[in-house]
Amino acid sequence: MFKLLIPLLGAMLMASAAAAVIDEDDNIIGLYFDTDADSDCLEAVSPLSQVPCYIILTNPTFSDLHGFELGFEYGSELLHLGTTLACSEAINVGSDDNLIVGFGSPTSTETATLLATLDMMYIDMSSTPATLTLHGSDPSSLDPSYPTVLLSDGELVSTGLHSSAFPHQMNGVCAYVDEPAAWSDVKSMFR
Repeated sequence: MFKLLIPLLGAMLMASAAAAVIDEDDNIIGLYFDTDADSDCLEAVSPLSQVPCYIILTNPTFSDLHGFELGFEYGSELLHLGTTLACSEAINVGSDDNLIVGFGSPTSTETATLLATLDMMYIDMSSTPATLTLHGSDPSSLDPSYPTVLLSDGELVSTGLHSSAFPHQMNGVCAYVDEPAAWSDVKSMFR
């Protein structure tokens, strides 16, 4: 009995860790710095560092995905070196920053389903905070403000967008600082 309990507990721990993503809402696409969709901010990125940025669909309400479309933007602090699509049978008929992707055969979804990896280089020598943003593709099959996914039978669905709690995703502040304050200091903030 003890021999069966340890593998069962290990499997439960791994399953619960894999199911945890930052965004709890269904059908959200976002940019993350890990494939588990847990990290959306990097505090210290050195100049001339290559940074993989993962475009991930989280908490899908469907089991199969046939394609997706979205666009992305970034500032002069970053250089886009290329994009790798997660599905080996995927074809992008869009451009470098406008992904309109179809899959040769459907791919199964997970809590965090990797769609593509953006290979970015941080090129700003003064460590200026940088942000990447996602939006719909141009042209868009549905709403140009939001990414779209292609489901079975040709059904198109707009997804939500993950938004970071922090204004910049690289070289910004990625944690809230707890500073002690007197009650009079707090009251003065709201006058």
